[in-house]
Amino acid sequence: MFKQQTNKFLKRNPSFFHYIKRNGLKNGLKNESRNGFWRIPQIPIQFIYSKYYSTVPENNLKIPSTFKDTKKLAQKLLEHNQKQRNNALSIINTIFSPPTEEEKEELQNITIEKILETSSHDSLKVQLAHDAYVRDLWSKSIQYRDMIKFIRFKEIYDFIIVGAGSAGCVLAKELIENIPNIKILLLEAGPPDSQINDRITLPFVHSTLWRTNEIDWSYLTQRQVMPSTTDPTKDIVNRSIIYPRGKVWGGCSSVNAMVYVQGGPEYKIWDYEHCLEAFKAIESISRENPDEETKKYRGFNGLINVFEHGDSIFDVMKDLKKAAVDFGIPENKDYNGVRQASIKNKMRCSAVDGYLTKALEKVEVVKDEEIVKDYLKLSSDACKISAVNLKSNAHVLNIIWDDDEDSNGNIARGIKYFSGGELHEAYIAPKGEIILSAGAINSPHILMLSGIGPRNNLSMNNIKVREDLPVGKNLYDHPLTMFSAKVDKPNSTLKSCMNSWTNGPEVVIFHKANEEGRIPTKEELHNEHPDIQITCAPVIFDSELINPINREVPFLGEGITLSPALNYPSSVGHLELASQNPFEQPKIFLNYFDKAEDMYRLISTMKLCKEIIKRPPLTTNWGTKDIGITDEFGQWASDGVNMSDNDWEKLIREKHFTSFHPCGTVKMSLKEKGGVVDHRLRVYGTENLRVVDASIFPSIPAANTFAPVCMTAWRASKLIEEDYKRK
Repeated sequence: MFKQQTNKFLKRNPSFFHYIKRNGLKNGLKNESRNGFWRIPQIPIQFIYSKYYSTVPENNLKIPSTFKDTKKLAQKLLEHNQKQRNNALSIINTIFSPPTEEEKEELQNITIEKILETSSHDSLKVQLAHDAYVRDLWSKSIQYRDMIKFIRFKEIYDFIIVGAGSAGCVLAKELIENIPNIKILLLEAGPPDSQINDRITLPFVHSTLWRTNEIDWSYLTQRQVMPSTTDPTKDIVNRSIIYPRGKVWGGCSSVNAMVYVQGGPEYKIWDYEHCLEAFKAIESISRENPDEETKKYRGFNGLINVFEHGDSIFDVMKDLKKAAVDFGIPENKDYNGVRQASIKNKMRCSAVDGYLTKALEKVEVVKDEEIVKDYLKLSSDACKISAVNLKSNAHVLNIIWDDDEDSNGNIARGIKYFSGGELHEAYIAPKGEIILSAGAINSPHILMLSGIGPRNNLSMNNIKVREDLPVGKNLYDHPLTMFSAKVDKPNSTLKSCMNSWTNGPEVVIFHKANEEGRIPTKEELHNEHPDIQITCAPVIFDSELINPINREVPFLGEGITLSPALNYPSSVGHLELASQNPFEQPKIFLNYFDKAEDMYRLISTMKLCKEIIKRPPLTTNWGTKDIGITDEFGQWASDGVNMSDNDWEKLIREKHFTSFHPCGTVKMSLKEKGGVVDHRLRVYGTENLRVVDASIFPSIPAANTFAPVCMTAWRASKLIEEDYKRK
């Protein structure tokens, strides 16, 4: 029967036959057919005991450490009862379509001895070839999805964390440190950051890492036709913009601009006092002799190193600060302190440097020579028994649910993912959880691929609706644009900037914008709740921030760039599935400037930027001048004369882009108010499933999101620990 099934498959899929023939695997396929067990893989130890260990707890079976013990355990479990025998069929991946009654009967008669004695590694070679083949087909067409029935590895963990970004790194470290004797699987779609060149550590060249598919998801947003804000009689097409998202250890914290901002007391994801405790726990500020006010709001023993410069190292930035203060913007020595409207110099490290390296220090490696000899010639990683098992280049496909008839509701049991050209399944132990920390784009994408999301969008893509929730809605981001000014003093800013790669943005300005598009008043500039953040740098940037992969410098000339961003945008976007293919990008609709007040606030800020660069000491020491609305340097900026609001709008719409701070797509709120997760970050209508990343923010924080995400993960680890110990 197996040989007949094999021949039938090869006739239907001649291209696969040629695929394995080219790879020298034809003999392996024939050998398996002669044995009557075509495609019965050699089974790794984890595959057997993890399937049954959690299903027979009353036997108090000891997890085996040798091949011999595993065989005995498998025999005992197969004899346990008919249910266990039926479950054993899932071990034997023999056919693409559901087995016939005759095939089921034949499978029932297969003993564990025959499975374990199934010889050489030829079957594994066939399987590896097929996995690579099907993955290639799947990336081209969804019609091949049903062909993927090969599951070589089966793993079991206490916690499965999807995403080794800012949240995932903090979670892994905190959980492994505070819950004894647990095993964590940390899945990352990209490579280790150590494999990337030095540019990943340099703040001014982070844009050269974008659109490199190896470490960037390289999303593109959807084009949208929207009415003009300043002239409602006209329609304007919002351009499609690049939307970088980190696909590397550390996630976006490894490819962003290295700005660390906590967010003010108005940031109410949870009670502010508890959030402040978390903020202080994650950071280590490098300030000598801190005063009592600093001690109240800052942390000194965390793992995120926050460095301070005594003053700007660039003379032009010192003068920019003086010009801003002279205009009326108040200076504050710490914009993460008691008052959140300020100007300050700062930079920080990534989540990998701070947390993941600490988590990996907890890893224990145990090797069993017999296991290595019999099973692991093709997979050195499989012999590791670790507190934290970090898998790079692992693309998560969907959540595995408990579909037993006895199951009550949507119980998450595991994760299906691709890694190393193979399809894997990882499962959680009885008290375990799956935690999505894949970010505000990928976490909702995985949920929707798993049947959790808006009914209409899931049904359109032929996905079974398990829970109708507004996943992907409530997408917030900080829209940003740029204002540039030339300087007359030659070789003054660009050269010094190129010689000082290790320094982050030199000046950050916070202020309250005018919602009618006017230059902010003194009262607005002194407002305690700023809605604008202007990041300043001593160079003229490429406004598109799209650079060839090998381009060394993303700079276009001598000057100053001021990049204002809306801290509290009123416009809300969304994302949705493009198809049920897990390798196809979701559709992202940002809806920037859908609300008129957003456009007018940015117009107000652009006017403010123009006024600042026209003031001494910038004009007297540097001869700052506006570029003008031309394509020189690829920029559009003020000519200082006759700029109407319509002109400003045109500039902003043509040159806006993202601050890389998407959030809110898996909103934490009451279910009747559009929530997807509850206050403990558990997904409504499911069990064993949480989301911990920026996607749970009910609204966007008035800050760069790195620090709030780390804070959220730290707080979430305490909630997870409490719930785990109660089970």
